[in-house]
Amino acid sequence: MDVRHFADAPAALDVVGEPLGAAGAEGELSLGLLRRLVDTPDAFGSEVTMIAGQRDGRPVVFVLMTGDHPAQVAGFADPAEIGFGDLVAAMLDAGRRAPGVNGARHISEPFAQAWSDVAGAQVAVRRDLHAFELRGVRPPAAPPGAFRRAGAGEADLLERWTLAFAEDIGEAISQQEAAETVARMLPHGDLAVWEHDGEVVSMAAVVRRTPWSSSVAYVYTPPPLRRRGYASAVVAELSQRELDAGQSWCSLFTDAANPTSNHIYTEIGYEPRCDFRYLTLTF
Repeated sequence: MDVRHFADAPAALDVVGEPLGAAGAEGELSLGLLRRLVDTPDAFGSEVTMIAGQRDGRPVVFVLMTGDHPAQVAGFADPAEIGFGDLVAAMLDAGRRAPGVNGARHISEPFAQAWSDVAGAQVAVRRDLHAFELRGVRPPAAPPGAFRRAGAGEADLLERWTLAFAEDIGEAISQQEAAETVARMLPHGDLAVWEHDGEVVSMAAVVRRTPWSSSVAYVYTPPPLRRRGYASAVVAELSQRELDAGQSWCSLFTDAANPTSNHIYTEIGYEPRCDFRYLTLTF
């Protein structure tokens, strides 16, 4: 397998954009991150690694690692055709040691194993996720209240909820990171809320877009207000808004260990596409 390094995101997008798009929810995360780098080269800091593995001139795998975040991997061929050890060697030659890997399970697992075989990493499963796609909304029974775009005056509340959401999924972030996340999404209408009797009771956000899809995340309802249908309602309305705007489909990820979230999303039209596995690497 030939390994190719990319100096910039546009060059990588020219090579792997089409297969990432064709992979649906399996490739959406990598494609969304890559397109953000095209638009904002310093979005994730200065240390960005982009590598493709190719056979006969066609890409079979793509790795994207930003800063000290896990290496995101997407495959476009049978894993047996992918030289995972070649990818690890190329990253080590570039001075990059991944703290973890994330991707569709049939690709992330052999990639993590290659880090063990080549670099002696100890591999542990951090989280299993389900990747879902929605192409048509099944409207849920609407709870009291209404959907609307979040306003600038709600930034403080949404920052607190963003912190709480991150804690709920075991990926704690700083107050500054929460503020930056909200500040990035609010002006573009990417944060939406459900409001009841003048009180904001739930939120959801579009965190990435490709030319065909929108990815929904940051779905959060405070514990005292849960099990009232607010999360289902805000996600359904936000997803429908994106479809009405011309997107072909929406995606979202759920924790495989959370049966409640998996159930509410399938009820409104999200269908499972593949399983992701996030693995940590310790050296």
